[in-house]
Amino acid sequence: MDFFALFQQNWQISLVIGIVIIGSFIFNIHRMQKTKALNLDFLARHPDAAKIYLSAKALIASEAVNVQSVNGGAPQIFYEKGKTGFYIAPGKSAVELIYTRSRPGVLYRNVTESTGVVKKEIETEPGGCYKLGYDRKEKAFTFGSCAE
Repeated sequence: MDFFALFQQNWQISLVIGIVIIGSFIFNIHRMQKTKALNLDFLARHPDAAKIYLSAKALIASEAVNVQSVNGGAPQIFYEKGKTGFYIAPGKSAVELIYTRSRPGVLYRNVTESTGVVKKEIETEPGGCYKLGYDRKEKAFTFGSCAE
């Protein structure tokens, strides 16, 4: 049976799939606008905020550093040129981080490793640019300047 003939016979399925696609598109645009407004508000209150980029890799195995909270509150996440990061007020800050790594398994579909929530104290300069990553050999989070 032809794929398109199936949708012509069951036009209700086509309608539901179309509504879901359009709805998810509208939801994503709304979410991006809300995130941008929150970031502009944060930057208005902290014009000297630093940027911290989070490391992420995705080839055969995917790994990522995610930030759960900054000083007990929600992080100000931004997306810039395919990279994810967050804004932070200058000075000392307490962040809660999670490192997750997934790879194809032999007996199972995927094997996922995670550090769980780890608390780390970082210090940033006004207007600074930093990278936050994870060293698997040392089993520790890394933090450094973008220039390094």
